[in-house]
Amino acid sequence: MSSKAELTERIVGLLQLVIASSVMTNERIARSLGLNVVDLQALGFIARHGEGMTAGEVSQQTELPTSTTTRVLDRLEKHGFIERSTDPHDRRRVVVRSRPEALPTAGRGGDDDPYSGILTGMQRVHERFTADELEIVARYLDAVKDVR
Repeated sequence: MSSKAELTERIVGLLQLVIASSVMTNERIARSLGLNVVDLQALGFIARHGEGMTAGEVSQQTELPTSTTTRVLDRLEKHGFIERSTDPHDRRRVVVRSRPEALPTAGRGGDDDPYSGILTGMQRVHERFTADELEIVARYLDAVKDVR
């Protein structure tokens, strides 16, 4: 049995490989959509948020400078992935929302779904684990997702 230090080293190494693979996959997907990888990641933050966000909230979530965030939002709007609208409760605020019908979302299927193969591969991997084991993995990933 491995020691906790050995397991930690192994997990760190594996996470580095997962991150590198994810970065390259995201770069490929972004290019296929006519975006850069920063735009794609910002779109992901906006889409996962569900409800509208201000540009300042997008900037805070992505940790991008406000000037960069503005340019990212301009490009996403130009490509039809988001829309800007006035907040009905405070007309001084502009809210950004993703356009669900335009999002590249796993599970829609079809040849144009850039996430289809990833989702299928993950489902095959998950079949090798019990629900209890996957719960531990989910709990671990939730704990490390905000480590900087």
